[in-house]
Amino acid sequence: MMNNSAAIYVAHHDNAAVATALAAILAEQGWITVDLPPHAISGIIMIPDKTSRHFFIAPATQGWVAIWEDPRYFADRNLARALAVRLHTRSVWIEVGGNGVSWARGLYDGDTVCEERFEAVETTFYGERGVVHLVFDPDPLPEEWIGQLGLPYPELHYEAILAGTIPPAGPPLHLAVQRRADAAR
Repeated sequence: MMNNSAAIYVAHHDNAAVATALAAILAEQGWITVDLPPHAISGIIMIPDKTSRHFFIAPATQGWVAIWEDPRYFADRNLARALAVRLHTRSVWIEVGGNGVSWARGLYDGDTVCEERFEAVETTFYGERGVVHLVFDPDPLPEEWIGQLGLPYPELHYEAILAGTIPPAGPPLHLAVQRRADAAR
């Protein structure tokens, strides 16, 4: 079960098409694609504070392309929504805290928000100040919701892939971006 981890899932058959859409959305937000290896990470946890971002985009399985960002703790809800709109499909955003009961989620279909459950709370997380979305919401449990949607790889995350765990469908694509110098934060 997903623990201290997050992911975006996109209902799509082609992870290269999802990676292209992801890069285009990030470019519109002021990020440029760069040639950095998957391990050249910044160590910054909170997404708004990052000057570079790394993603693994898994080959489609069970009808879903999974996207993990480094580090494993958070996924970008706005990226999940933008991918659903751009690709005219369903997407899922999920973040699960260490106890598996504190979690946040969203389900999107094109430009429709089908479900969102989160509470944005400003706090200190592993020494960084920022907003976390986790709420205490035991019904349904994360593993039940993941199972209902048929999402693959509930235990996989960026660091596990970096350490050599390859999804059964094959190696994921890697996308690295840096904030453009002229991009406002």
